[in-house]
Amino acid sequence: MSDRLLFWSAALVIGLMQTWAHRHDCAPDSISYIELGWAGARSGLTHLVSGYWSPLYPFLLSLEFRFFSPALRFEFAAVHLLNFLLFIGTIACFELFLKEWILARRGASPLTTESEEPSERAVWLWGCVLFVWATEFWLGPSLITPDLCVAMLTFLATALLLRIRRGLASWPAFLVLGALLGLSYLAKTAMFFVAPVFLFSAFVLGRRSGVSLRATAFRTLLVAIVFACLSLPFIHALSVQKGRLTAGDVGRIAYAEYINRATLSEHWQGEPAGTGTPAHPTRRVFSDPAVYEFATPVPGTYPPWYDPSYWYEGIRPSFDLKNQLWTMFRAANAYLRIFSKSGMLWVMLAAIWFFWKQAFRWIRLAPGMWLVLLPSAATLALYEMVHTEARYVDSCKLILLIAVLGKIQFKESAGTGNMRHLPLLIALAPALAIIWSVTHDVALLVRNAPDEQWEMAQQLHGLGFSPGAQIATFGTGSGAAWAHMAGVRIIAEIPDKELPRFVAADVARKGEIFEMLTSLGAAVVVTWNPAVANSSEGWHAILGTHYFAWLPQVHTGRDDSSPRSNP
Repeated sequence: MSDRLLFWSAALVIGLMQTWAHRHDCAPDSISYIELGWAGARSGLTHLVSGYWSPLYPFLLSLEFRFFSPALRFEFAAVHLLNFLLFIGTIACFELFLKEWILARRGASPLTTESEEPSERAVWLWGCVLFVWATEFWLGPSLITPDLCVAMLTFLATALLLRIRRGLASWPAFLVLGALLGLSYLAKTAMFFVAPVFLFSAFVLGRRSGVSLRATAFRTLLVAIVFACLSLPFIHALSVQKGRLTAGDVGRIAYAEYINRATLSEHWQGEPAGTGTPAHPTRRVFSDPAVYEFATPVPGTYPPWYDPSYWYEGIRPSFDLKNQLWTMFRAANAYLRIFSKSGMLWVMLAAIWFFWKQAFRWIRLAPGMWLVLLPSAATLALYEMVHTEARYVDSCKLILLIAVLGKIQFKESAGTGNMRHLPLLIALAPALAIIWSVTHDVALLVRNAPDEQWEMAQQLHGLGFSPGAQIATFGTGSGAAWAHMAGVRIIAEIPDKELPRFVAADVARKGEIFEMLTSLGAAVVVTWNPAVANSSEGWHAILGTHYFAWLPQVHTGRDDSSPRSNP
């Protein structure tokens, strides 16, 4: 009980510190999920149907917004609080998985007279330390994304596979597995393609546990039926919206971006040739530098990222062997960097290698365990085909890492004294990495830096721009949390990669761009690039931030070229 209490205390304290230290953080994806959540709370669940963003996480946000309606000043903090609650659920689900894994090890690995398994307490220690380490370096409550939901559901589904392997899962457990897989798909589109792997593992494990073929087939059918009941309503609504059968467009868009080299994230105009013809792309209104307008018809603070599937309608991914192999090579490198983040993996491997001949013996997986690990391995392989990040596969990596450590046996020749200390040595590297990372969060808490995004939003209001105002940005606006907090809409922009062209342009061309943006309805132009602000007249530093604003004469009542103090 004391070990369990220590694990929960450490995980909760570290998670809470991370949540509070990063309470003002909000990534581009986060803004889209939050705005979908508000749309669901105010206008109904039909507004959660998106070809790019999965509906489960916005649904949870919509419940929070509907029942608590947090003030705008504390909106991001409220969302982080929801994430912390999801994190608590993830701890519980991981603990259940770890317990099932330890039970599955009992008597599963053949021991010789010269070897001894690590104690269950040692395996528990490794699992708990690695979970807390992953919280700091892979996926924690500070990220406003659905990945915690996916991790929670993956741990539970894998725990059920372990119970099926032990022959302890009756047909209600298979119903629960179907529900978990359905919710996983609603949390992340990629899980739609992992669900069949879980079905396969459940069926084969059921047969291996001694259940009759007829009973196993019936139970596996129950999993498929429950999965379909949860997933088909969303697939139907999305297909009706798109006018074609689809379970989600994020995969096809990502494949075209990373394999076929289509324009990444925003402003795909049909290049390169062969990637399709855009049905309704963002509108290029100036060519050198490229200026894009997107005021209609998609809502949101930044329409290109509110529903990328609308702007990328018409994209056609195609198989390219050379680019596919190169992408897989890059993904393999990414996995190596992810696994070795903070150097923890290398220290653990060095410790194992150092004591290998004198202390360790490597064993095979117990019968059927590869089927338990197969969905996690398939998830890693799926993301390797296109693009991967640590948060996408946090739970799968953790499951596989614990499985690798679970294959260790200690040689009797190492002596009982050494065997008592080696589990602690293996856990030492991630523990030290955790301490290093926690000190960073403590420093953020002590510094208590002001929320620059909120300050920028307040400054815009002070300049007379009320919610609903239309603005333009010089620089890609997908991460403009200040615009969301101010309630303004970005309707046009010069992307980041085009800014050097603007800086190099002559005065006449810059004047044309400003006039055009004003005619499109942009009440102010904002940039966070000092080179842009220094390259032309009329820019003003926003007090307390690193942003600059260009205000047309209609809003200032003064000549734009005259010197001005900071607003």
